[in-house]
Amino acid sequence: MLLGDQLFEAPIKKPPTKVLDVGTGTGIWAIDMSDAYPSAEIIGTDISPIQPTWVPPNCIFHLEDAQLEWTYPPESFDFIHIRALYVRDDPKHIFKRWSEVFTEAGERMGRTLLIGTGGRMRKLMQEAGFVDVVEKNYKVPSGRWSSDPTMKQIGAYNLAFLDESLEGFALFMLKEIMGWEYIEVQLFVAEMRKAINNPKIRPYYILTNVFARKPDVWEH
Repeated sequence: MLLGDQLFEAPIKKPPTKVLDVGTGTGIWAIDMSDAYPSAEIIGTDISPIQPTWVPPNCIFHLEDAQLEWTYPPESFDFIHIRALYVRDDPKHIFKRWSEVFTEAGERMGRTLLIGTGGRMRKLMQEAGFVDVVEKNYKVPSGRWSSDPTMKQIGAYNLAFLDESLEGFALFMLKEIMGWEYIEVQLFVAEMRKAINNPKIRPYYILTNVFARKPDVWEH
């Protein structure tokens, strides 16, 4: 909905033949792509095997950590998709404290959660040699507070996603990585849940979308 009922914004000139969805999660994007491009092979990878078993015949899922050495040979894919979630707000607010502790947990794991900030994705794509790099930023609301009908519905979906995901995010990152006590995590989650459900503060986060293409003649 945020992209106008599109699965992606990259200006693909011809239908893709082999697509990789990195961090596919539930696999819904990969499945939708399989339906949209039935002649293409769609591969979704994730570290958690939470994808459905009933999928289109041109869609497959692999259990794989994208931050380890890739097993796919060069030139394997003509379209690669990845997405993630970030939050931010003013100092001392729960949004700020939530962001800071998760950022620290990511650094302790050696996996930054700041990849979508400060134009980093755009710069990394350019450094890797991609051309026609485009960066777009969207304000994604939490809750139905927006006056725009489409954003109101997006906000409702997003709030449902966040509401159901907060505890799962926090239990692993804060308890296992940061060493918090279980009750500390629950109190922190409760404070965050209250904030994202408060329409008076109009909560939202910035979603960064970056797409690019490999040059016609790849320079090694």
